[in-house]
Amino acid sequence: MKRNKIIIASVALSGFISLVLSLWYMSADKKVSLSIIHAKQVSFNTVDEIINFSQLVVTGKPLESENFVTFDERGFTVDAYTITQFKINKVLENKTTYDYKAGDIIKVAEPSYIYDNGIMPGKTKFSINNYRNMDKNHSYLLLLVPDFKYDDLYVISGVNEGKHNIDIPGNDGEKVGVPHGEKNYKFKEELMKKFNLK
Repeated sequence: MKRNKIIIASVALSGFISLVLSLWYMSADKKVSLSIIHAKQVSFNTVDEIINFSQLVVTGKPLESENFVTFDERGFTVDAYTITQFKINKVLENKTTYDYKAGDIIKVAEPSYIYDNGIMPGKTKFSINNYRNMDKNHSYLLLLVPDFKYDDLYVISGVNEGKHNIDIPGNDGEKVGVPHGEKNYKFKEELMKKFNLK
């Protein structure tokens, strides 16, 4: 009888420990840590340079986003970014072969992605040069070039230099700690004035 009680208590304790560990793991697996990747990027000295480089300049709002990561046969990362559906409000410059207009939706590759840590709990968000993803509650001015690999995808010119929150004047808080942060805000002001967005 005493032995049965010990077995029952041991099973109950094991079950309780398993439950606690499972709950801890599920909670820990939801956490996302940030890792900044410092990379060389195309950079511009003037607003005219970035406009001339860009093939499409638009304003609009981000809609849905999805993580996009592909690997080669050895498990090395090939492509890694966030694909964001972007609804155009205004087309300010268009050198592409497509006739975009207000209301059209394009796909934009944002230079960040989330990687699942595997059996280790949690995920890691990798961000190129401290890029912050567009917020669905705000409107943006984007300077874009077509992706060389995917026909229906656009890349932001100069990473942080080609994405500007136009709902918040001046320092919108999205370029804290980014390379050449002050220059990026200067670009923002010049671009807003040039395209009459104030």
